[in-house]
Amino acid sequence: MNIESEFFNRFELLISSIGVILGFLFSIQLLLVKKDKGLKANLFLSLYFLVLSLRATKAIFHNYYEMTDSFLAFFLCLFLLIGPYTWFYVKHRYYNNTSIKKIEYYLHFTPFCLITIYSVFVPNNNFTYTSIFYLGLFLHGLIYCFYSLYWLINTQSDTIVLERQETIKKWLLFFILSTILVFINAILIFFDIVPFYPSSTFLFSFINIFMAVLGYKNLWLFEMQKEKYSNSTLNTKIAREYSHQLNQFMEKDKLYLDPELTLVKLAEKMNISSKQLSQIINQIEHTNYSQYIARYRVEEAKKYLENPDYNNYKISAIAYESGFNSISSFNTTFKNITKTTAIDYRELFMKK
Repeated sequence: MNIESEFFNRFELLISSIGVILGFLFSIQLLLVKKDKGLKANLFLSLYFLVLSLRATKAIFHNYYEMTDSFLAFFLCLFLLIGPYTWFYVKHRYYNNTSIKKIEYYLHFTPFCLITIYSVFVPNNNFTYTSIFYLGLFLHGLIYCFYSLYWLINTQSDTIVLERQETIKKWLLFFILSTILVFINAILIFFDIVPFYPSSTFLFSFINIFMAVLGYKNLWLFEMQKEKYSNSTLNTKIAREYSHQLNQFMEKDKLYLDPELTLVKLAEKMNISSKQLSQIINQIEHTNYSQYIARYRVEEAKKYLENPDYNNYKISAIAYESGFNSISSFNTTFKNITKTTAIDYRELFMKK
């Protein structure tokens, strides 16, 4: 039994130490990202992991050594930093280094400064007022987390690179939910529902491991990336409105049936520049102009091929009716999109 207990204690220490080491390394690595490539958000994420690493280190040492009440109170006050760090990281990362007035930073971090000074005089015991004080620290962080979660879910990004922004949003959701778990665990410890050690350090270790895996699979999350259309005057709202108008032209007016249609002509029809139209198609439709038009033309051809009334039509005739200006272009495009030839596609529907 003693051997098993000793083994378990060593295992606890190993897992906890891994979490602490990963936290410190992650924090340092984020600070070492070159300024011209790094994100302002990295500073807050680095400080976030630094604080959690210090908390986990204290948890390990507290399991083996006695600590003074003031020392313990100070480390509890570090919880007042986690909430603001979470909020500022989420906002800066989602809005890609958005500008925030310094007064906001001062307001959010003032409670930590004031209460840390006051905590020296707060005994670490079970008095009623002390318990309320500690519980308030945890609720403070949860309020920040839930507000960050609400803000993230209900805020639209200022970029029109939708796929990339969706990945950022998923990363931030995981980050916020992980932080919520940290505070819920602290509250469970407060009410003696779970033990202080190793629950806090175990949770911190597993969060670090998962974040490390997700982070190293998406290293661009921590680097500034120059957008292809960074100088464009189109914002997300305007670009989506033009995209809707473009699709209307395609679906109702069927402009793609014109074999002489070009990017320039279509842009003139929409009263925008060809560069802006190219940007909208690239970033909203996730394709280029040629593929975008080809998709509509192939869909038109499929309607002819599926309709028995057009079985006597030659493939070349259907190609021209669908907006293609050559049979070779039609055959290549049709096969690339449908993974079959027009003849085989027609025969498939003739058998039904």
